Amino acid sequence: MSATPGPWRYEAATKTIRSKSNYWLATMDSWDGAVDHGANAALIAAAPDLLAACNAALAYLDAEDSAGLVAELAAAVAKAEGVTL
Repeated sequence: MSATPGPWRYEAATKTIRSKSNYWLATMDSWDGAVDHGANAALIAAAPDLLAACNAALAYLDAEDSAGLVAELAAAVAKAEGVTL
């Protein structure tokens, strides 16, 4: 799977997640207004950075033989990348 490269950012005026090239990636809106768009948008916009950090941690932890944490991180990264382990 190949996602749109980061960094991503939240554009509050349009309630959209935008790529570095200003491509529209997602709309943060709900019909009832009960959703905290800012919090959800911050998490979504951080996704490329979080994935990169998890991959770096996996490489380090794998070298340190931290099996339990490596398995947990590997599962989270696989889910983010759309892969089934």
